Amino acid sequence: LSGKVGLPYDSEPKEIPGWYVAETPDNASGIFSENPQEVVYVYNTKSLSPKDDKHSDNYLPKTGEQIIGQIIMITLGTLLCTLVLVAFKKRKKSNQ
Repeated sequence: LSGKVGLPYDSEPKEIPGWYVAETPDNASGIFSENPQEVVYVYNTKSLSPKDDKHSDNYLPKTGEQIIGQIIMITLGTLLCTLVLVAFKKRKKSNQ
């Protein structure tokens, strides 16, 4: 802030999404002087409560539930790789 010496000043914290003012300094308001003054607001992060987070169902994601799907994908991937290797070997033999 800038102003004339002897006139009052009033500072305000900035609004930052996801943060809140945890501590307001004593010199948030005062009178301009010839010496520079530093006004420091202390911020802290907001913790999301379950009602604030629309995508939260209040449980951790479950792991290992889709093992059958994973086994099928691994089997198909292995089969595809094997077929590609066999095709390359046959193509290489036919070119010789």
